[in-house]
Amino acid sequence: MRNWIFNILLIFIFSYNNAQNFIFKAYVDQNNISTDDYIRFTIESSERVQLNNLQFNDFIIKQGPYTSSSSQTTIINGKFESKNEFKSTFIIAPKKSGSLVIESIKVNFEGKDYQTNRININVSKGQIKNSTSQPKNSSNNSKLFAKITCSNFNPFIGESLIIKYKIYQSSYHIRNLEITDYDLPMINDFWTELIEPKNKQWKEEQEIINGISYRVYTLKKEIVSPQKSGKITIPSFEVATLINRDFFNRGTSKLIKSNQPTLTVKKLPSNAPKSFNGQVGKNYKLSVKLSKQELNVDQALDLEMTISGNGNLKQIKFPTLTFPKDMEKYPEEIKSKIKLSEIQPIEFSYFDVTKEKYQVLKHPGFKIKVNKGANQNISQGEDITNYPSNMMKNQQEDVEIISNNIHHIRNKTVLYDFSNPIFGTRMYWTLISSIPISLVIILLILTNKNKFTDQEKIKLKKIIKEVNNGLDKLNENIDQTESKIFYQEIYRLWNIYLVNKFQIKLSELNRGKIKDILIQENISKENVELMDKILNNCEMSQYSPLTNKMAKETLHESQNLIKNLEKNVA
Repeated sequence: MRNWIFNILLIFIFSYNNAQNFIFKAYVDQNNISTDDYIRFTIESSERVQLNNLQFNDFIIKQGPYTSSSSQTTIINGKFESKNEFKSTFIIAPKKSGSLVIESIKVNFEGKDYQTNRININVSKGQIKNSTSQPKNSSNNSKLFAKITCSNFNPFIGESLIIKYKIYQSSYHIRNLEITDYDLPMINDFWTELIEPKNKQWKEEQEIINGISYRVYTLKKEIVSPQKSGKITIPSFEVATLINRDFFNRGTSKLIKSNQPTLTVKKLPSNAPKSFNGQVGKNYKLSVKLSKQELNVDQALDLEMTISGNGNLKQIKFPTLTFPKDMEKYPEEIKSKIKLSEIQPIEFSYFDVTKEKYQVLKHPGFKIKVNKGANQNISQGEDITNYPSNMMKNQQEDVEIISNNIHHIRNKTVLYDFSNPIFGTRMYWTLISSIPISLVIILLILTNKNKFTDQEKIKLKKIIKEVNNGLDKLNENIDQTESKIFYQEIYRLWNIYLVNKFQIKLSELNRGKIKDILIQENISKENVELMDKILNNCEMSQYSPLTNKMAKETLHESQNLIKNLEKNVA
């Protein structure tokens, strides 16, 4: 009986989830063909639906429909997930050349209407029969390409954007894809924050572009905020791939290069309020809470301020709080039993990217009732200013001085004999011997003046020592440290070293800039290439695990490279 009820519940849950996540789409294997070519047209849905009145005005159905279905159900930590897939595939051919359209297909599922997108097909005139020439779509550029996407190409200064680095693989033409190497750029003039995937790598997705279905692999996502106005170009990236390699085929190597998007960054209006500290976004909220409205002078007060919203909150500057002066004084200086203290109103402003104007959030001030402290035993209505100051501190019973004419009699007296001269005594010889020692110390200080006064060199030496200590710690724990965390720490230590050693701004730090600086400093070609190799390994490790052997090599190379740089760069 229980199993029967459980099965009914499962069916109900799956049915409910499927109804909530119904998918209906259509796509083709190519959208640039000749009149001699065929198109594979597929209709896909997450539930079985009836396809009626299919019309291909500009095309002829050569074969099909071929139908297929698959179903997958998972239960993880009590959470049910069900995925169904139903496909109907047609082989169609164009009736003529020109710009043709596969019209939308409509279905009804559980009382709601759904339809696919229209697909445009460019058809050129066919070649001579049995010609070996390839149609236009045969270029691998439409089957495999890299792309940088941005959530907004016309932002304001300081507005948060999401940039994604992706690889698109045609589902029809490429069976499997291996990424052998890639170089992701470090962009300038942006504040950046890397978004870490939950399971160490981003989930594979599917997108339909111009009617063609692609598998999408995300290499990196990051939140960026432009720091200057005008046009800013995001550098392209290159990916080395191996296509369709299997047991019987070595595969084909292909190097693909992404687009190079340009952002037009707008300035903020000049009429910013005084409380504006650079926050740009939307839907900000300000809340302030006090732990209590009444307290004694010897008690603490907690004030909690919360600012939330959609923006770069990691760069937020909280409003300056104005506290009453009485809250900074000692209890004995408060001259009445009860006092009302007031915290001034709090103001926070930001630039709203939706309304395109500044918004000011205000919170009213607080009045706090301050009672007499527990140690203040002064009767009500009595003014503490009438008490001598030396009798008021912490209510201690100090000795009161009545007159300066009478003092205590000292019962212990130490007498010193000053009749003997200092010449020839121990003190005399100590003073004489200290003179040459003092001269030597002064001479050392003068000769090493630059060493003691050059704070930049002292700071740099401390930083280099910290970096070397960090590398030594990694060496001790390398076998217990996860590969990704290990390379993150290596990358962090190199950032610290390079920024301070060569005075590079962190926002300008990228592999190309580092390479140029090392060449200018006449660093050997081997060391320049070694630096580039280390940084490349650090980037690669974030998206594909590297072996422990490679980690040890990277650590050893980093230690040696720092030693070489210290020898060759002043």
